[in-house]
Amino acid sequence: MKRPNNLFQKKYISSLVIAAFLILSVLTAYNIKIGNADGRKSDNKTKTENTEKSNDVIGPVSGSDTDSAAGSASDSTENNDMDAEWGEETNDKTETNDRAVTEKEDSDEQKDEQTTDRERSGSGIESSDAVYNYNGRKKLTWPVMGNIILPYSMDATVYYTTLDQYACNDGIIVGAKVGEEVVSPGNGRIVNIEDTDRYGKMVTILLGNYYKAYSGQLENVDYEIGDDIQEGDVIGTVAEPTRSFVLEGPNVFFKMTYKGKAVNPVKYLRS
Repeated sequence: MKRPNNLFQKKYISSLVIAAFLILSVLTAYNIKIGNADGRKSDNKTKTENTEKSNDVIGPVSGSDTDSAAGSASDSTENNDMDAEWGEETNDKTETNDRAVTEKEDSDEQKDEQTTDRERSGSGIESSDAVYNYNGRKKLTWPVMGNIILPYSMDATVYYTTLDQYACNDGIIVGAKVGEEVVSPGNGRIVNIEDTDRYGKMVTILLGNYYKAYSGQLENVDYEIGDDIQEGDVIGTVAEPTRSFVLEGPNVFFKMTYKGKAVNPVKYLRS
């Protein structure tokens, strides 16, 4: 019987070992390549996902995102428009308020001017001083001839019979008859006509240079405020006395002021 060739067997085994080693090397190299490729793909995928996430945060990458961004931009524009309109409305309101303040100031100025004009031409007519220049030295006409029932007294009190009290008197009470004519003491302008509880109907005449004459307890006054009147002209007639002077009887209350302060009228009337 023939024995196998040992040398051949050894070569065959060596070839198998080498072949197996080569195959193993190839497989190992292939796995490494595949691993690297997968790693690159994984990195690319990670980068893509990060990019998409970044795009989701930063800006639109799809139609819906674009619409959302457009809507946001539109809202921003609308907000800006609303802010602009609000600013315009605010400016309009400010301008309106400024105009209102200006108009109010103009209105106040006009009222002041009108008041001044009324004072000059009506109730306070200081401008008539230019026409009526009573200087306080010329003697005036008595409004009515009669006895002085109560004298002028601002330094001491006098007794009022009807009122049953003592008080100062800033004019004179002259006894008269009901219906008797009451005349103007001088040339002037009627600046006030009023009804009072104490002195009845009272007429105020501006004589000029801040002198004024007041006549009370009157009726049948045919003048109006602003009318000019001459010395001796009839102002009205003596009325029934008011409740404050029932016991004193019919009378005329006569008073004079200079720059608004009461003065003794007897000093300015003819003696």
